[in-house]
Parts: sequence; C-alpha cells; structure tokens
Amino acid sequence: MKSRLNHLLPVTLMFLIGAMTLWLRFTMEAPPAGDPGKNRHEPDGIAENVTIARMDERGDAQYHVSATRMVHYPDNDSMELTAPKFHRTDANADLTVVADHGTINQEVQEARFNDNVELVRRPSNGKDLLTIRTQYMLVFMDRETARTDRDVLIVNGASTLTGTGMEYEKQTGKLTLLSAVKGNFHVQKK
Repeated sequence: MKSRLNHLLPVTLMFLIGAMTLWLRFTMEAPPAGDPGKNRHEPDGIAENVTIARMDERGDAQYHVSATRMVHYPDNDSMELTAPKFHRTDANADLTVVADHGTINQEVQEARFNDNVELVRRPSNGKDLLTIRTQYMLVFMDRETARTDRDVLIVNGASTLTGTGMEYEKQTGKLTLLSAVKGNFHVQKK
C-alpha cells in the first residue's frame, strides 16, 4: 500500500502543476472584456483655429462654428471648444453666438455655450440690434432656436430686459423670458 501512495503522490502533484499552468495561461491570454479605452473620456484629436461649416443642398454654407481650440472625444463623439463662435447669415437675420467655452454633440445639432455667452442679431428688415448675454446657452442649430435656464440680459435697440430663463426662435423673432422679468422699454414716436 505504501508503494502505491509513493507512486500516486508525484502523479497528483504533476497533475496539479499542469492544471495550474493551463489556468494561468488562459487567464493571461484572455482578451479584455470590451475595449477599456472606449469608456474613458480621453481625446483622440486636437485642432487649433478650426472652422466647421454646414452646407445645404446647393453647397452654400448654412452656418459656421469656429474655435481657437477643438478637442474631440471618441467615447461620446463630442467636441469641446475654446472661444467658440457660431455664425449664421440668411435673408432674415445675421446671428452670432460667442462664449468662452462650448461643446458640440456628435451630430453637430446642438451646441452648448458656457461662460460669458453673447448672442447678437444684427439689425435688418426694420429690426433693431438684439444682444442677449448669459452664462449658459443651448443652441439647436437646425431648428434655429436658443434657450437658457440662467439669468439673462437682453438689449433690443434702446430697450432692456432682465430675467431668468429664456427661449429665442430666430425664424419668428419670438423671445420668451420665463421668470423674474424686469424691463425698460423705449418706444419710438412716429
């Protein structure tokens, strides 16, 4: 009986060492679950003094977005902008939005402007110069609307308005202040 145990012990040890070697090999060679870099918010591209233009069917620019610096993130396909400027000109109005910082989503449909945001509609078609200042503004580029939930100062010609929260539709010229509205209207005599 003792001789059988003497022969069985080395075989058992060799089997355990072989099993552990296989386990270690498969553990070390196993591919990682998913792409670990895909979930990290790290840039894959940086550009300086960049301009993005959206064209219509005829090849005419609908609007331009420019920035002194653009950083692209592949995880959510967004772009962070430094000193962004959105500019759109058409028969109805010349509209510009500038800020210290901004973010554009993957489809270039929404732009979020942050810190010292200023929207300017140049005077045209009998409309006065319109200036809107706030600390945050969300612009829907194709719908030509802008909104904010922050404090806002609006100067339209010689009239001024302040309030909290605002929605602006460029096509209709409709401007809605949502709360805490105060104003000073200047009416021109005809």
